[in-house]
Amino acid sequence: MTITYTLYSEKDAASRLGISSITLRRERVEGRIGYLKIRSRVRYTDFHLIDYLARNERCPTTRSELENTFSESVQIQNHGVRAGTILAQDRQNEHLLAQQFFRKQK
Repeated sequence: MTITYTLYSEKDAASRLGISSITLRRERVEGRIGYLKIRSRVRYTDFHLIDYLARNERCPTTRSELENTFSESVQIQNHGVRAGTILAQDRQNEHLLAQQFFRKQK
């Protein structure tokens, strides 16, 4: 079984993330994104890019943060799901979205 990875240059990876090459380089130097170094060349895989996006995702997680994001007329309902849990269907949808996002452009 052979595993293949798509390796992106700094310019290609930055383009996929929607940031400049300088910003990506700064993030790498500061240890905020993983990378591969092949001889003197820096390369990124889909895993590095997805991991970077996931670690930088910001969303309200506490009830008080959620209440601050809505108007006073909106009631927040407790659906019985613990904070931090992801249902299997949500994981699959997240995976499919990531595949679409990182699909090679023709």
